[in-house]
Amino acid sequence: MGRLASLIPYMLVVLAPLIWSTNFVLGKVLIKDLSPFVISACRFGVASVLLTCLLWFKEGFSLPSPSTWPYIVIAGLTGVFGFNTLIYLGLWYTTSINTSIINAFNPVLVGILAIVWLKESLDWKRFGAFFVSILGVFLITIHGSWKILMSLQFNPGDLIIFANTFVWAVYSISGKKMMQELSVLAATTYANWVGILFLVPTAIFTWQSDGSPFLNFHIWGGLVYLGVFASFIAFLSWYYAIDKLGPTVAANFYNLIPVFVSILAIVFLGERIHLYHIIGTLLVLLGIYLGSGYALDIFLGLKWRILNRKLI
Repeated sequence: MGRLASLIPYMLVVLAPLIWSTNFVLGKVLIKDLSPFVISACRFGVASVLLTCLLWFKEGFSLPSPSTWPYIVIAGLTGVFGFNTLIYLGLWYTTSINTSIINAFNPVLVGILAIVWLKESLDWKRFGAFFVSILGVFLITIHGSWKILMSLQFNPGDLIIFANTFVWAVYSISGKKMMQELSVLAATTYANWVGILFLVPTAIFTWQSDGSPFLNFHIWGGLVYLGVFASFIAFLSWYYAIDKLGPTVAANFYNLIPVFVSILAIVFLGERIHLYHIIGTLLVLLGIYLGSGYALDIFLGLKWRILNRKLI
């Protein structure tokens, strides 16, 4: 049971990128009808209701200490208000390929901030793991073609996405600081509250629609999905993983997003699997192993024990 419990953070840190991989595709669709701030406000509005109800029934509300509030505000401004809004804004100007490539640098920034802010020690092995994983992301997103890489055109949207990698890194590190006092649920809920305080007035101020998109069932379905899965479930999973594994280990798994995007496209869109998918995925997995190899050791040890019991 102990080994199974130790695997839970790793399962959740894989679940979060799996859910977020759908966010990039769905966000590209929703941005055609709604502004980035409206999408984020609706999405995190749904998540905040769910988080508040769960926190009320499970733990109740308690006022955090004054020393924790700065990290709550930072987390709300970066992870809730800033990151996803900038993702949608960036997708307005740039392509999903550019977004995936630029986002691959996120684990490196998390590692650097962990050294500066949390005083974590980071060896060359883990930094090497980051870059092996980035290489895998590059290979998948450019379809293994040097011509595609050379033909990429960068625009203001790419600068937004690049700045956003820093925003997410700050969110991940501030989460670790928050959870020195708060539970995972409380930290996620309070950060959502802060983000909503900024998102709602901004969404109202930037509202330009006649309201017709909200008459579309598919729009509502997309927003509810983002609220329940990409915000409520995925953010709780991510912060739980950060609390148990640390931000630098969790950051390695963030680069699973383009891997999952490729898998979803193959399964649901009928796209063909190519050699670059396989090699790129193996590189990402190798980067994850190098950055947190004991996860595999735990898994293999558990599997070996189960096998021995069956043989006996």
